Amino acid sequence: MNIRSKPRFSMLVLVLMAASSTIAFALFSDVRLPAVAGAFYPGTRNALARKVDSFLENVKQTEVKGKLIALIVPHAGYDYSGQVAAFGYKELEGRRFKRVILMGASHQVCFDGISAGDYDRYQTPLGEVKVDRKFIDKLIKSGGKIGFIRDAHCREHSLEVQLPFLQRTLKHDFKLVPLIFGNQSYDNCKFLALSLIKLVDDETLIVCSTDWSHYHDYLTATAMDRAAIQAVVTNDIASFAAMLEKGSCEACAAPAVITTMLVAPAVGANRTYLLKYANSGDVSGDRKKVVGYASIAYAYESSPLTSGQKRTLLKVARQTLEHHLSGKKLPVVAAGAGLLAERRGAFVTLNKHGRLRGCIGYIQPVKPLAEAVQEMALAAATRDDRFPPVKHEELKDIEIEISVLSRLERVKDVSEIKIGRDGLYIIQGRRSGLLLPQVATEWGYGRGEFLEQVCRKARLDKDAWKDKDSILYRFTADIFHE
Repeated sequence: MNIRSKPRFSMLVLVLMAASSTIAFALFSDVRLPAVAGAFYPGTRNALARKVDSFLENVKQTEVKGKLIALIVPHAGYDYSGQVAAFGYKELEGRRFKRVILMGASHQVCFDGISAGDYDRYQTPLGEVKVDRKFIDKLIKSGGKIGFIRDAHCREHSLEVQLPFLQRTLKHDFKLVPLIFGNQSYDNCKFLALSLIKLVDDETLIVCSTDWSHYHDYLTATAMDRAAIQAVVTNDIASFAAMLEKGSCEACAAPAVITTMLVAPAVGANRTYLLKYANSGDVSGDRKKVVGYASIAYAYESSPLTSGQKRTLLKVARQTLEHHLSGKKLPVVAAGAGLLAERRGAFVTLNKHGRLRGCIGYIQPVKPLAEAVQEMALAAATRDDRFPPVKHEELKDIEIEISVLSRLERVKDVSEIKIGRDGLYIIQGRRSGLLLPQVATEWGYGRGEFLEQVCRKARLDKDAWKDKDSILYRFTADIFHE
């Protein structure tokens, strides 16, 4: 062999080594292959891309102006539900998420619990999506009935049909957390929701995959679906669960819907949009036995309160206290439309002669703002266990302060915290504590002391905010008083 052949030989060796490592990776990596390509949706790359893009092009505008937190979308064959799904996925265009938590229910395998798809990647004709195995490991280690049941995933269509829409709308790499419910246990929903609330961040999107009523006539199906969707849009879990129990509504992934209803407000959603409703009869023309489809979006939208809205909320709080302490029926809150009807976190603080007399609030946006203020005004006067209940004769000396909260944001670095702007909320296990932004200003706390005080509020060690098991949030508040 002459000397000129050696570089060629070395290059050949390198090529063969690279090829063998690629083959080895393909052989030993765990890929969930498509099960319904060519059936529920086109089986070739070009045809699938054209199909999804055509659905998206038919949606002329988006509805969500704020931060998108969750979607509920259908999972039937694209010819039936694809256009409805596109109304949800259109909202993803131009947004970035590093992780998508995709939830559905098992149509093939019965089991108790939740199966997290612990693969390396999911494959569709459009390519592969990486699975966020670190996130899944944390979920599985959180306890409960969360594990990996391979049979629940390998033939399941409800998650698979969402992937091409995600691939065509999120034009960047994202990782997938595939979750399948085996039954409709509320305990499983609640446990998964609590685990997710602790783990999701601002770069996470939740997607719930469900169809609604199945095989009723058109008018019956529409009535059932409208009632169920109204409960979802108003986040009325009790009514939704009661309708499911009675059979007056249907959702094949009801536990995924309930989990979404638990998680989305807890991570800041205060607006819910019904983007589109239709059923298979609208597509096929056969109205005897139809299946219902809907696209629903959860978002956080923040608008500043006007001076008139602030006066209205203070009036609601004052009249609530006056009626209660006089033994009268509480006034009816007529929030109407607009900001006062949006779900917002809110605290009501009662001060007497400049000293605290009671303070209680909703951290999360679980109630329309006007209703939240009424409930928390009453709670601050009667249920703050640091003080005896407020008496009628004290009312003339009580000054009411209201704090309307922004959504909670995870603190990645404590240098982000700005005294006077931010409040703090800490969770560790079953313990939690919150301090409003004005507390640091009123007491002259620096950042370090503010962190220590919120830990003490949660009955934790003063340095508990440093623990890896602690979750620290910051938030702002619109604060106004009489």
